[in-house]
Amino acid sequence: MSVLGLTCTRCDAQYPLGPMFFGCPACADGPDRGTDDPGHGAVDLGRGAAALTVTYDYQAIAAELNVENWNRAGHGIWRFDALLPIRDPSVQISLGEGNTALVRPRKVCEATGLSNLFIKNETTNPTWAFKDRFHASSVSMAKSLGFSRITASTTGNHGASAAAYAAAAEMDSCIILCHPESSMLQRDMIALYGGHAFVLENRFKYLDTLIRDHGYYPSTTMTPMPTGTPYGIEGYKTIAFEIFVQLGGHVPDRMFCPIAAGDALFGPWKGFNEMRLLDLSDRNPVMHGVQPAGCNPYVQSFQQRRRDVIVHPDPSSIALSIRDDTGGPSALRAIYDSGGDATDVTEDEIIEAVRLLAHSGYLVEPSSAASVAGAIKAARAGRLAPDETVVCLVTGSGAKWPEVMAELSSREALVEPTWDEIKARAGLDG
Repeated sequence: MSVLGLTCTRCDAQYPLGPMFFGCPACADGPDRGTDDPGHGAVDLGRGAAALTVTYDYQAIAAELNVENWNRAGHGIWRFDALLPIRDPSVQISLGEGNTALVRPRKVCEATGLSNLFIKNETTNPTWAFKDRFHASSVSMAKSLGFSRITASTTGNHGASAAAYAAAAEMDSCIILCHPESSMLQRDMIALYGGHAFVLENRFKYLDTLIRDHGYYPSTTMTPMPTGTPYGIEGYKTIAFEIFVQLGGHVPDRMFCPIAAGDALFGPWKGFNEMRLLDLSDRNPVMHGVQPAGCNPYVQSFQQRRRDVIVHPDPSSIALSIRDDTGGPSALRAIYDSGGDATDVTEDEIIEAVRLLAHSGYLVEPSSAASVAGAIKAARAGRLAPDETVVCLVTGSGAKWPEVMAELSSREALVEPTWDEIKARAGLDG
Protein backbone atom coordinates (compact mmCIF):
# COMPACT_ATOMS: atom_id res chain seq x y z
CA MET A 1 0.00 0.00 0.00
CA SER A 2 1.61 3.25 -1.12
CA VAL A 3 -0.50 5.54 1.11
CA LEU A 4 1.10 5.94 4.52
CA GLY A 5 -1.60 8.05 6.15
CA LEU A 6 -2.02 11.64 7.25
CA THR A 7 0.70 14.02 8.42
CA CYS A 8 0.33 17.36 10.17
CA THR A 9 1.68 20.19 8.06
CA ARG A 10 2.98 21.91 11.20
CA CYS A 11 4.21 19.39 13.75
CA ASP A 12 4.61 16.29 11.52
CA ALA A 13 2.38 14.13 13.75
CA GLN A 14 1.27 10.96 11.93
CA TYR A 15 -2.26 9.54 11.69
CA PRO A 16 -3.98 6.76 9.71
CA LEU A 17 -6.38 7.71 6.93
CA GLY A 18 -9.72 8.54 8.45
CA PRO A 19 -12.42 11.16 9.04
CA MET A 20 -10.21 13.86 10.57
CA PHE A 21 -11.95 17.12 9.71
CA PHE A 22 -10.75 19.51 12.41
CA GLY A 23 -7.01 19.50 11.87
CA CYS A 24 -4.19 17.99 13.88
CA PRO A 25 -5.20 17.11 17.46
CA ALA A 26 -1.58 17.07 18.64
CA CYS A 27 -0.91 20.71 17.91
CA ALA A 28 -4.38 22.29 17.92
CA ASP A 29 -4.01 23.54 21.49
CA GLY A 30 -0.32 22.97 22.05
CA PRO A 31 2.72 25.18 21.61
CA ASP A 32 3.51 26.45 18.13
CA ARG A 33 6.47 24.47 16.80
CA GLY A 34 6.45 25.93 13.29
CA THR A 35 9.38 28.29 13.61
CA ASP A 36 11.23 27.46 10.41
CA ASP A 37 12.33 30.70 8.79
CA PRO A 38 11.99 31.44 5.05
CA GLY A 39 14.33 34.38 5.52
CA HIS A 40 13.94 38.11 5.92
CA GLY A 41 12.59 37.93 9.45
CA ALA A 42 9.65 35.55 9.12
CA VAL A 43 7.36 35.11 12.10
CA ASP A 44 6.09 31.82 13.50
CA LEU A 45 3.24 29.82 12.07
CA GLY A 46 -0.19 30.71 13.36
CA ARG A 47 -1.59 28.73 16.28
CA GLY A 48 -4.75 26.65 16.17
CA ALA A 49 -5.64 23.48 14.30
CA ALA A 50 -3.12 22.84 11.54
CA ALA A 51 -4.02 21.15 8.25
CA LEU A 52 -3.37 17.48 7.60
CA THR A 53 -2.05 16.17 4.30
CA VAL A 54 -1.93 12.70 2.76
CA THR A 55 1.55 11.16 2.69
CA TYR A 56 2.87 8.32 0.55
CA ASP A 57 5.67 5.77 0.36
CA TYR A 58 7.47 7.29 -2.62
CA GLN A 59 10.08 4.53 -2.77
CA ALA A 60 7.33 1.93 -3.18
CA ILE A 61 5.54 4.08 -5.76
CA ALA A 62 8.74 4.60 -7.77
CA ALA A 63 9.32 0.83 -7.89
CA GLU A 64 5.98 0.19 -9.63
CA LEU A 65 5.20 3.48 -11.39
CA ASN A 66 4.78 3.39 -15.17
CA VAL A 67 4.64 7.01 -16.31
CA GLU A 68 3.51 5.86 -19.75
CA ASN A 69 0.11 5.19 -18.16
CA TRP A 70 -0.17 8.91 -17.51
CA ASN A 71 -0.43 9.47 -21.25
CA ARG A 72 -3.68 7.56 -21.56
CA ALA A 73 -6.79 9.68 -21.56
CA GLY A 74 -10.02 8.75 -19.85
CA HIS A 75 -11.19 7.75 -16.39
CA GLY A 76 -10.77 11.26 -15.07
CA ILE A 77 -8.01 11.87 -12.57
CA TRP A 78 -7.68 8.18 -11.70
CA ARG A 79 -4.97 7.39 -14.24
CA PHE A 80 -2.75 8.97 -11.55
CA ASP A 81 -4.12 6.79 -8.75
CA ALA A 82 -0.65 5.62 -7.68
CA LEU A 83 -0.38 9.07 -6.10
CA LEU A 84 -3.97 9.38 -4.89
CA PRO A 85 -5.51 8.13 -1.63
CA ILE A 86 -7.96 5.71 -3.31
CA ARG A 87 -6.69 2.72 -5.30
CA ASP A 88 -9.93 0.67 -5.23
CA PRO A 89 -11.73 1.24 -8.58
CA SER A 90 -15.09 0.37 -7.00
CA VAL A 91 -15.07 3.61 -4.99
CA GLN A 92 -13.31 5.87 -7.49
CA ILE A 93 -15.96 8.42 -8.47
CA SER A 94 -15.47 10.09 -11.83
CA LEU A 95 -17.46 12.28 -14.19
CA GLY A 96 -14.60 12.46 -16.67
CA GLU A 97 -12.83 15.34 -14.93
CA GLY A 98 -9.29 16.27 -15.89
CA ASN A 99 -7.60 15.84 -19.26
CA THR A 100 -7.94 19.59 -19.77
CA ALA A 101 -6.04 21.50 -22.44
CA LEU A 102 -2.78 23.39 -22.00
CA VAL A 103 -3.01 26.13 -24.62
CA ARG A 104 -1.49 29.45 -25.65
CA PRO A 105 -4.07 32.28 -25.51
CA ARG A 106 -3.05 34.40 -28.51
CA LYS A 107 -4.00 37.84 -27.19
CA VAL A 108 -2.37 37.22 -23.81
CA CYS A 109 0.85 36.06 -25.47
CA GLU A 110 0.84 39.25 -27.52
CA ALA A 111 0.20 41.39 -24.44
CA THR A 112 3.09 39.81 -22.52
CA GLY A 113 5.53 39.20 -25.37
CA LEU A 114 5.87 35.60 -24.17
CA SER A 115 5.64 32.86 -26.76
CA ASN A 116 5.53 30.11 -24.13
CA LEU A 117 2.72 31.41 -21.94
CA PHE A 118 0.00 28.81 -21.48
CA ILE A 119 -3.29 28.56 -19.68
CA LYS A 120 -4.32 25.29 -18.06
CA ASN A 121 -7.94 25.52 -19.17
CA GLU A 122 -9.98 23.97 -16.37
CA THR A 123 -13.25 25.40 -17.73
CA THR A 124 -13.81 22.16 -19.67
CA ASN A 125 -14.33 19.99 -16.61
CA PRO A 126 -17.82 18.44 -16.13
CA THR A 127 -19.16 21.36 -14.05
CA TRP A 128 -16.84 23.80 -15.88
CA ALA A 129 -14.43 24.33 -12.99
CA PHE A 130 -11.29 22.77 -11.53
CA LYS A 131 -13.30 21.94 -8.40
CA ASP A 132 -14.28 18.69 -10.12
CA ARG A 133 -10.80 17.31 -9.53
CA PHE A 134 -11.16 18.16 -5.84
CA HIS A 135 -14.52 16.46 -5.43
CA ALA A 136 -13.62 13.38 -7.47
CA SER A 137 -10.98 12.68 -4.81
CA SER A 138 -12.87 14.03 -1.80
CA VAL A 139 -16.22 12.35 -2.47
CA SER A 140 -14.50 9.08 -3.37
CA MET A 141 -12.88 9.16 0.06
CA ALA A 142 -16.24 9.94 1.64
CA LYS A 143 -17.68 6.84 0.00
CA SER A 144 -14.67 4.78 1.06
CA LEU A 145 -15.11 5.91 4.67
CA GLY A 146 -18.81 4.99 4.65
CA PHE A 147 -20.37 8.44 4.54
CA SER A 148 -23.74 8.93 2.84
CA ARG A 149 -24.11 12.68 3.40
CA ILE A 150 -22.05 15.56 1.94
CA THR A 151 -21.91 19.24 2.80
CA ALA A 152 -19.86 22.22 1.63
CA SER A 153 -19.68 26.00 1.84
CA THR A 154 -19.43 27.86 -1.45
CA THR A 155 -19.33 31.06 -3.46
CA GLY A 156 -20.58 29.01 -6.41
CA ASN A 157 -18.19 26.67 -8.24
CA HIS A 158 -17.31 24.55 -5.23
CA GLY A 159 -20.92 23.84 -4.27
CA ALA A 160 -22.09 23.02 -7.78
CA SER A 161 -19.24 20.55 -8.16
CA ALA A 162 -19.84 18.99 -4.74
CA ALA A 163 -23.50 18.43 -5.62
CA ALA A 164 -22.60 16.85 -8.96
CA TYR A 165 -20.19 14.37 -7.37
CA ALA A 166 -22.60 13.64 -4.52
CA ALA A 167 -25.10 12.67 -7.20
CA ALA A 168 -22.52 10.50 -8.98
CA ALA A 169 -21.73 8.78 -5.67
CA GLU A 170 -25.45 8.26 -4.93
CA MET A 171 -25.20 10.07 -1.62
CA ASP A 172 -28.41 10.24 0.42
CA SER A 173 -28.12 13.95 1.12
CA CYS A 174 -26.13 16.95 -0.09
CA ILE A 175 -26.43 20.32 1.67
CA ILE A 176 -24.65 23.30 0.12
CA LEU A 177 -24.37 26.55 2.06
CA CYS A 178 -24.14 29.39 -0.47
CA HIS A 179 -22.65 32.87 -0.29
CA PRO A 180 -25.34 35.60 -0.68
CA GLU A 181 -23.64 36.78 -3.89
CA SER A 182 -23.42 33.33 -5.42
CA SER A 183 -24.75 32.98 -8.94
CA MET A 184 -28.41 32.04 -9.35
CA LEU A 185 -27.37 29.69 -12.14
CA GLN A 186 -25.07 27.78 -9.80
CA ARG A 187 -27.78 27.52 -7.16
CA ASP A 188 -30.01 26.03 -9.87
CA MET A 189 -27.23 23.61 -10.80
CA ILE A 190 -27.02 22.45 -7.18
CA ALA A 191 -30.77 21.81 -7.12
CA LEU A 192 -30.77 20.00 -10.46
CA TYR A 193 -28.00 17.71 -9.24
CA GLY A 194 -30.26 16.84 -6.31
CA GLY A 195 -28.62 18.97 -3.64
CA HIS A 196 -30.16 21.47 -1.25
CA ALA A 197 -28.87 25.04 -1.65
CA PHE A 198 -29.23 27.42 1.30
CA VAL A 199 -28.13 31.05 1.04
CA LEU A 200 -26.83 32.61 4.24
CA GLU A 201 -24.11 34.83 5.65
CA ASN A 202 -22.87 32.68 8.53
CA ARG A 203 -22.20 29.49 6.59
CA PHE A 204 -19.49 28.11 8.89
CA LYS A 205 -21.84 27.92 11.88
CA TYR A 206 -24.18 25.48 10.14
CA LEU A 207 -21.35 23.67 8.41
CA ASP A 208 -19.88 22.80 11.79
CA THR A 209 -23.27 21.65 13.12
CA LEU A 210 -23.94 19.41 10.12
CA ILE A 211 -20.58 17.70 10.54
CA ARG A 212 -20.46 17.33 14.31
CA ASP A 213 -24.10 16.54 14.99
CA HIS A 214 -25.58 15.03 11.82
CA GLY A 215 -22.87 12.88 10.26
CA TYR A 216 -22.14 14.95 7.16
CA TYR A 217 -18.81 14.68 5.37
CA PRO A 218 -17.24 18.10 4.73
CA SER A 219 -16.04 18.37 1.14
CA THR A 220 -14.28 21.60 2.03
CA THR A 221 -10.87 23.25 1.98
CA MET A 222 -7.72 21.57 3.25
CA THR A 223 -7.16 23.98 6.15
CA PRO A 224 -9.77 23.76 8.94
CA MET A 225 -11.83 26.96 8.63
CA PRO A 226 -13.52 25.69 10.85
CA THR A 227 -13.50 22.27 9.20
CA GLY A 228 -11.39 20.81 6.43
CA THR A 229 -10.68 17.64 4.50
CA PRO A 230 -7.18 16.45 3.60
CA TYR A 231 -8.49 14.52 0.61
CA GLY A 232 -9.84 16.97 -1.94
CA ILE A 233 -6.53 18.68 -2.52
CA GLU A 234 -5.10 15.38 -3.74
CA GLY A 235 -7.24 15.85 -6.84
CA TYR A 236 -5.61 19.21 -7.52
CA LYS A 237 -2.21 17.49 -7.69
CA THR A 238 -3.29 15.97 -10.99
CA ILE A 239 -3.11 19.43 -12.57
CA ALA A 240 0.66 19.26 -12.11
CA PHE A 241 0.85 15.71 -13.43
CA GLU A 242 -1.06 16.66 -16.58
CA ILE A 243 1.09 19.75 -17.18
CA PHE A 244 4.18 17.55 -16.88
CA VAL A 245 2.82 15.18 -19.53
CA GLN A 246 1.65 18.01 -21.79
CA LEU A 247 5.07 19.70 -21.68
CA GLY A 248 6.74 16.49 -22.81
CA GLY A 249 8.07 15.40 -19.43
CA HIS A 250 9.06 18.84 -18.20
CA VAL A 251 7.77 21.25 -15.57
CA PRO A 252 7.16 24.95 -16.29
CA ASP A 253 9.51 27.64 -15.06
CA ARG A 254 6.67 29.51 -13.39
CA MET A 255 3.05 28.93 -12.48
CA PHE A 256 0.49 31.62 -11.64
CA CYS A 257 -2.52 30.54 -9.55
CA PRO A 258 -5.53 32.49 -8.29
CA ILE A 259 -5.77 31.88 -4.54
CA ALA A 260 -8.43 32.20 -1.86
CA ALA A 261 -8.07 29.47 0.78
CA GLY A 262 -4.84 28.53 -1.01
CA ASP A 263 -5.70 25.02 -2.18
CA ALA A 264 -5.45 25.99 -5.86
CA LEU A 265 -1.75 26.73 -5.39
CA PHE A 266 -0.77 24.17 -2.78
CA GLY A 267 -2.37 21.28 -4.69
CA PRO A 268 -0.34 21.70 -7.91
CA TRP A 269 2.75 22.52 -5.84
CA LYS A 270 2.39 19.24 -3.96
CA GLY A 271 2.07 17.42 -7.27
CA PHE A 272 5.21 19.00 -8.71
CA ASN A 273 7.09 18.25 -5.50
CA GLU A 274 6.03 14.61 -5.54
CA MET A 275 7.32 14.24 -9.11
CA ARG A 276 10.66 15.57 -7.91
CA LEU A 277 10.64 13.07 -5.02
CA LEU A 278 10.04 10.33 -7.61
CA ASP A 279 12.97 11.60 -9.74
CA LEU A 280 10.64 12.42 -12.62
CA SER A 281 11.92 16.00 -12.56
CA ASP A 282 14.86 17.78 -10.98
CA ARG A 283 13.16 21.02 -10.01
CA ASN A 284 9.86 22.66 -9.11
CA PRO A 285 8.32 25.69 -10.78
CA VAL A 286 8.33 29.09 -9.12
CA MET A 287 4.81 29.52 -7.72
CA HIS A 288 2.98 32.86 -7.86
CA GLY A 289 -0.23 33.36 -5.89
CA VAL A 290 -2.52 36.07 -7.28
CA GLN A 291 -5.27 37.91 -5.41
CA PRO A 292 -7.44 40.97 -6.04
CA ALA A 293 -6.15 44.18 -4.49
CA GLY A 294 -9.40 44.52 -2.53
CA CYS A 295 -8.83 41.19 -0.79
CA ASN A 296 -5.16 40.28 -0.51
CA PRO A 297 -4.39 38.55 2.81
CA TYR A 298 -1.69 36.36 1.24
CA VAL A 299 -0.02 39.37 -0.35
CA GLN A 300 0.12 41.25 2.94
CA SER A 301 1.36 38.14 4.77
CA PHE A 302 4.04 37.56 2.13
CA GLN A 303 5.19 41.16 2.30
CA GLN A 304 5.50 40.87 6.08
CA ARG A 305 7.30 37.51 5.72
CA ARG A 306 4.73 35.84 7.94
CA ARG A 307 4.08 32.11 8.12
CA ASP A 308 0.42 32.56 8.99
CA VAL A 309 -2.16 34.34 6.82
CA ILE A 310 -3.72 37.50 8.18
CA VAL A 311 -7.45 38.28 8.11
CA HIS A 312 -8.36 40.95 5.58
CA PRO A 313 -11.22 43.15 6.85
CA ASP A 314 -14.13 44.03 4.54
CA PRO A 315 -12.91 42.22 1.41
CA SER A 316 -14.20 43.53 -1.92
CA SER A 317 -13.69 42.51 -5.54
CA ILE A 318 -15.50 41.44 -8.67
CA ALA A 319 -13.58 38.16 -8.24
CA LEU A 320 -15.98 36.60 -5.73
CA SER A 321 -14.50 33.10 -5.92
CA ILE A 322 -11.16 34.34 -4.52
CA ARG A 323 -12.56 36.92 -2.13
CA ASP A 324 -11.87 34.94 1.05
CA ASP A 325 -10.69 37.13 3.91
CA THR A 326 -7.96 34.66 4.95
CA GLY A 327 -6.40 31.37 3.92
CA GLY A 328 -4.25 28.44 4.91
CA PRO A 329 -0.51 28.67 5.68
CA SER A 330 0.35 25.66 3.48
CA ALA A 331 0.02 27.74 0.30
CA LEU A 332 2.15 30.48 1.79
CA ARG A 333 4.81 27.92 2.67
CA ALA A 334 4.73 26.62 -0.91
CA ILE A 335 5.29 30.15 -2.21
CA TYR A 336 8.33 30.58 0.04
CA ASP A 337 9.73 27.14 -0.75
CA SER A 338 9.46 27.72 -4.50
CA GLY A 339 11.08 31.15 -4.40
CA GLY A 340 7.83 32.67 -5.60
CA ASP A 341 5.61 35.46 -4.39
CA ALA A 342 2.07 36.60 -3.70
CA THR A 343 0.93 39.54 -5.77
CA ASP A 344 -2.30 41.46 -6.19
CA VAL A 345 -4.04 42.87 -9.24
CA THR A 346 -6.56 45.67 -9.61
CA GLU A 347 -10.13 45.30 -10.81
CA ASP A 348 -9.15 46.90 -14.11
CA GLU A 349 -6.28 44.43 -14.53
CA ILE A 350 -8.63 41.50 -13.87
CA ILE A 351 -11.20 42.81 -16.36
CA GLU A 352 -8.47 43.37 -18.96
CA ALA A 353 -7.42 39.72 -18.54
CA VAL A 354 -11.05 38.52 -18.88
CA ARG A 355 -11.36 40.40 -22.16
CA LEU A 356 -7.98 39.33 -23.55
CA LEU A 357 -8.88 35.71 -22.83
CA ALA A 358 -12.31 36.16 -24.40
CA HIS A 359 -10.73 37.69 -27.51
CA SER A 360 -8.48 34.63 -27.59
CA GLY A 361 -11.58 32.39 -27.49
CA TYR A 362 -11.76 31.54 -23.76
CA LEU A 363 -14.65 32.71 -21.56
CA VAL A 364 -13.55 32.67 -17.92
CA GLU A 365 -14.84 34.15 -14.69
CA PRO A 366 -12.95 37.11 -13.14
CA SER A 367 -11.42 34.97 -10.38
CA SER A 368 -9.94 32.63 -12.98
CA ALA A 369 -8.57 35.55 -14.98
CA ALA A 370 -6.66 36.81 -11.95
CA SER A 371 -3.81 34.38 -12.63
CA VAL A 372 -3.47 35.74 -16.17
CA ALA A 373 -3.67 39.31 -14.87
CA GLY A 374 -0.80 38.48 -12.50
CA ALA A 375 1.33 37.11 -15.34
CA ILE A 376 0.62 40.16 -17.52
CA LYS A 377 1.57 42.46 -14.65
CA ALA A 378 4.81 40.56 -14.03
CA ALA A 379 5.71 40.56 -17.74
CA ARG A 380 5.10 44.29 -18.10
CA ALA A 381 7.31 44.89 -15.06
CA GLY A 382 10.13 42.96 -16.75
CA ARG A 383 10.04 40.13 -14.22
CA LEU A 384 9.55 37.30 -16.73
CA ALA A 385 12.26 36.22 -19.17
CA PRO A 386 11.18 35.82 -22.82
CA ASP A 387 12.33 32.20 -22.96
CA GLU A 388 10.54 31.08 -19.79
CA THR A 389 7.64 28.62 -19.85
CA VAL A 390 4.78 30.13 -17.87
CA VAL A 391 1.51 28.39 -16.98
CA CYS A 392 -1.53 30.25 -15.67
CA LEU A 393 -4.19 28.18 -13.92
CA VAL A 394 -7.62 29.19 -15.24
CA THR A 395 -10.11 27.65 -12.85
CA GLY A 396 -13.70 28.24 -13.98
CA SER A 397 -15.99 29.22 -16.82
CA GLY A 398 -17.56 32.64 -17.18
CA ALA A 399 -20.72 30.96 -18.45
CA LYS A 400 -21.60 30.10 -14.83
CA TRP A 401 -21.65 33.79 -13.92
CA PRO A 402 -24.11 35.28 -16.45
CA GLU A 403 -24.78 38.40 -14.39
CA VAL A 404 -21.07 39.24 -14.24
CA MET A 405 -20.56 38.48 -17.93
CA ALA A 406 -23.42 40.84 -18.78
CA GLU A 407 -21.73 43.62 -16.81
CA LEU A 408 -18.42 43.08 -18.61
CA SER A 409 -19.85 42.80 -22.11
CA SER A 410 -19.19 46.04 -24.03
CA ARG A 411 -21.70 45.39 -26.80
CA GLU A 412 -25.42 45.01 -26.34
CA ALA A 413 -27.02 42.81 -28.97
CA LEU A 414 -29.26 44.77 -31.35
CA VAL A 415 -32.76 43.33 -31.72
CA GLU A 416 -34.27 43.47 -35.20
CA PRO A 417 -31.66 45.95 -36.43
CA THR A 418 -31.86 47.73 -39.77
CA TRP A 419 -29.24 46.93 -42.41
CA ASP A 420 -27.71 50.36 -41.80
CA GLU A 421 -27.38 49.55 -38.09
CA ILE A 422 -25.71 46.23 -38.91
CA LYS A 423 -23.25 47.94 -41.24
CA ALA A 424 -22.46 50.64 -38.68
CA ARG A 425 -21.90 48.12 -35.88
CA ALA A 426 -19.75 45.82 -38.03
CA GLY A 427 -17.85 48.64 -39.76
CA LEU A 428 -18.98 47.60 -43.26
CA ASP A 429 -18.70 49.88 -46.28
CA GLY A 430 -21.45 50.63 -48.77
